[in-house]
Amino acid sequence: ALPEIRTPTLTYALAGADCIDVAADPAVIAAAKSGLDAAERIAKADQRSGYRRPWLMVSMSAGEDPHFRKAEFDPAICPKDCPRPCEKICPVEAIEFAADFAGVRRDRCYGCGRCMPVCPWGLIAAHSYPTPIDAVAQQVLSQVDALEIHTHVGEHAAFKDLWQTLQPWVGNLQIISISCPDGEGLINYLKDLQQIMKVPESAPGKDLKASAIALKTKSHHVIWQTDGRP
Repeated sequence: ALPEIRTPTLTYALAGADCIDVAADPAVIAAAKSGLDAAERIAKADQRSGYRRPWLMVSMSAGEDPHFRKAEFDPAICPKDCPRPCEKICPVEAIEFAADFAGVRRDRCYGCGRCMPVCPWGLIAAHSYPTPIDAVAQQVLSQVDALEIHTHVGEHAAFKDLWQTLQPWVGNLQIISISCPDGEGLINYLKDLQQIMKVPESAPGKDLKASAIALKTKSHHVIWQTDGRP
């Protein structure tokens, strides 16, 4: 599926995207960078004035997060007369019922959740697969420009552990984005994350309730994404 990463990356870059977010996987990053390189060559050949190479961002999770889930079900218990709406609705054809394979291809599934409500028998569930941070932090963060961390209210310990792992490698990043769905205690939780990250309080006129707040730190901006549902 790597060409399916390279091509849209190239397309979005030429369309004027400022930042492109991909999974924190070395192979995915390599494919995205290949697309960015190709876009840059095309822009130069076409003499596009004002073209700017988009920043490349990776997403990581502090604790369990629906962005890092994959669909699962046991095809052996699926009724043979089922019309298989899950197979039809999957946007990346991750669900298959073939002679040599039946079930969910995890390398394709990105956890959109479309298949779960359409299953007539309620047999599809989602299971989280958090990114193995320790193994890839240095390798990944040394190749990108930005980082998005997904978290939920109350996940202080998970966020602190993740931040301590990532801290040696975040100094050269242009942007760090913290994505947190709305919930009771959201504002206090974001303020606690400020302390963990040693981020200054919001500038005059800014409000943590805004959908995105950019705070200037020594080496990068921090964006707080409080946009509700992931």
